[in-house]
Amino acid sequence: MSENGRAATDLLDLAYPYAMDAVAELERRTIEHRLRAADEATADAFAAIVSGVRETLAALTVLDATAPPPDLETTLMRALDEATGVPGKSPKRFERLRWLAAAVAVVVAIGAGAGVLVHRSTDPGSPGLTAQMVLEQPDVMVKSVPVAGGGTLTVRTSARIAAATVSFESVSAPPAGRAYQVWLIPLGGTPRSARVMTELPATGPAMVTRFDAVDTLAVTVEPATGSPAPTTAAIASVNLT
Repeated sequence: MSENGRAATDLLDLAYPYAMDAVAELERRTIEHRLRAADEATADAFAAIVSGVRETLAALTVLDATAPPPDLETTLMRALDEATGVPGKSPKRFERLRWLAAAVAVVVAIGAGAGVLVHRSTDPGSPGLTAQMVLEQPDVMVKSVPVAGGGTLTVRTSARIAAATVSFESVSAPPAGRAYQVWLIPLGGTPRSARVMTELPATGPAMVTRFDAVDTLAVTVEPATGSPAPTTAAIASVNLT
């Protein structure tokens, strides 16, 4: 394999932990820098892997804490095979990545409760991030904006830990077969999905997420499985700085 081929394969391997936010901030920026310099085919394959992993994890996330079903691991690995299979992957390497994804899905299924959906709870810099941790920060700021169609989107941010909670107040559930998809949009960059929600909690934050200082948080209405990129106009958006 050529040097360029090995570089592309290595970059695609990194798409899996990148999709699950299981990389440190410096490594994430390095990956994004390499992605901008990659050829179109590699960039498209990377985006497909990230989208497939995040959609699979989002579909397995629950609003109320429950024990994961006994076939969760098998179901996830089968879904990853179907959604994110990449020709030419090393069987050993791909199996290791699938096991990592399965382990994260189990954590998500067990840990999501009390109306809080944790998207980046496994971030190495802040393990176990919760909405309460954000709300207890001394620098917490509150921003509220109207949601098209009625209701309010309220975001509470802490620059100190670079994290935010997102709440929907008096917002109707998404239409049947549709979902609210939350995006983090870096300045001049590509939107990345933070959460796909087919329903909203009755009270409390709907999710907690990390963000960069230049990010804008936006919400669009997408298919129930989510989209790799926004397909509709935002129904609400908030600058996180």
